[in-house]
Amino acid sequence: MHKMTFYTVGDLPKTFQPIADKWIKQLSSYIQMDHRVIKDAEKLLDKWPQGFVVVLDAAGTQLTSEALATRLNELMSFGQHATIILGGAKGLSDEIKNRADFTLSLSPMTTTHDLAHLFFLEQLYRATTIIHGREYHY
Repeated sequence: MHKMTFYTVGDLPKTFQPIADKWIKQLSSYIQMDHRVIKDAEKLLDKWPQGFVVVLDAAGTQLTSEALATRLNELMSFGQHATIILGGAKGLSDEIKNRADFTLSLSPMTTTHDLAHLFFLEQLYRATTIIHGREYHY
């Protein structure tokens, strides 16, 4: 099973948490997700994660769900540990964005941290179902 770490600056409000838990539970058939809530993303610079690091940022590369599945499948086939970093309300510093291996845009529009958090988990689940040929993505 592929392992992934998901860093979020700040956690979800209690009203959003059941939705995130649903996606993480569904993902657990495909990915062992380690969700780490941090207060300051800059501290990651001192202890940069191993493996392939993806930053979520509106200025990043936009992918279709199918293209995300292809990228994820490549990472999984090489056995690379993936780390995803989602910034807080003010995003992430240029230093963090420049150090990442890939910057992914969930949308060119700006949205809240909470919605980006949930949207990413759903897209990650969608990508895994595409990879495994499960009926979910139409």
